[in-house]
Amino acid sequence: MRALRRVPASRAPAVAAAWIASAVLLGLHTPDARGQEARDIFKTEIFLTPYSELGDGEEAYPRLNGRFLLMTGYTGFFGVKDDNGQIPRSHWSSTQPTAEAALVGQLTQRFSIRAKATLNSSTNATEDNAFSDLGVNLDNLFAAYTADRYALYGGKMDLGFGDAWHVVDGLYTGFNENSEFRGSIGLGGRYTLGTGANGTHSVAAMLFKRDGTRMNKRLSLDDGFIRPDQPPVFSDALKSYILSYDFRDLPGLERLSGGIDAGRLHLDPDQGSSANTVSARLRYDAPLGDAWALSWFNEATFASAFRGAPVRNGNGVTSVSLSRERWQLTATAAARKLAGSDARLAPYGLQNDWDWALSGAVTYVTPLGFIVQAGITHQRDQTIRLNQGVFRIAYQAGF
Repeated sequence: MRALRRVPASRAPAVAAAWIASAVLLGLHTPDARGQEARDIFKTEIFLTPYSELGDGEEAYPRLNGRFLLMTGYTGFFGVKDDNGQIPRSHWSSTQPTAEAALVGQLTQRFSIRAKATLNSSTNATEDNAFSDLGVNLDNLFAAYTADRYALYGGKMDLGFGDAWHVVDGLYTGFNENSEFRGSIGLGGRYTLGTGANGTHSVAAMLFKRDGTRMNKRLSLDDGFIRPDQPPVFSDALKSYILSYDFRDLPGLERLSGGIDAGRLHLDPDQGSSANTVSARLRYDAPLGDAWALSWFNEATFASAFRGAPVRNGNGVTSVSLSRERWQLTATAAARKLAGSDARLAPYGLQNDWDWALSGAVTYVTPLGFIVQAGITHQRDQTIRLNQGVFRIAYQAGF
């Protein structure tokens, strides 16, 4: 997470109702490859996976299904302070809209073409702003082939190590800049080893690279097609990879699910050091009394490099969510530690103090389908201390 990171207006609590996700498949955990992921009514971002069922699930082919999301969010930044005194204690606000549209062209029962585009703001200005720097990004464009026990897919997809970056409460998703690579280009697959008495086990693999094509340009409403100001710091050579294992429904442990990811983020020599990464996750889901449900998600990640610097680092996140009918309450805590002394880290502009954050949110879904969310976050990211108060209202529909 960058210092002074603006909370993405397109994120919302997803812990309570979403399935634990495989990092390679962006939020899916199913017994067979053709199963569809359960829709989370509290989620205010569309995650497009090889299994996303956006429409009514009719069996006629070919067919076109879609889903769109409209949202506006207000973020108040306050008590912002740099421990080095470079930023005075200050405050500002940002009010920005988001519009997402996802399409699935189901050509046959097994083969589909999937796309998603987003209109949002790209501003990180530390001053009052509203409806500024608006533009459209092509987030995803990929093909998927899903059979009974396996799936193959390739194109422009959202990828990452672990699940926290897309499962945990969107007010605070942990320190994910070392493990979240949205809009990457790659190809891979998943195979379900078995289901039944011994639980469900699956393995997946993905080979990917940074998107250096024209698809990575942003259509700015002010400046036309432009390149991102800060492109992802990893190679556009097809040398990065993720290997993943997931389990659930183990005998006697049906309420637990989890998995582990391992792989490498490849950087070119002029970009810095490549990172070997391993991430492990464990989740507990259980019904409670009086129609409440509990979800507790935990994840720990270790990497051999940080933002291209040869600095070992580890981070962890824990998030508890309580949901009942149209209500959801979520609390999240995250921490990160860079390995090394101040003298070792100083040449890279880093410190070895603990980075940490806390957040809480309440979400309500109205009978008409509007999602209303409010929350607060406090974080320390290296020398920056930052507080954010957030209010969002969203509406989502499909065809």
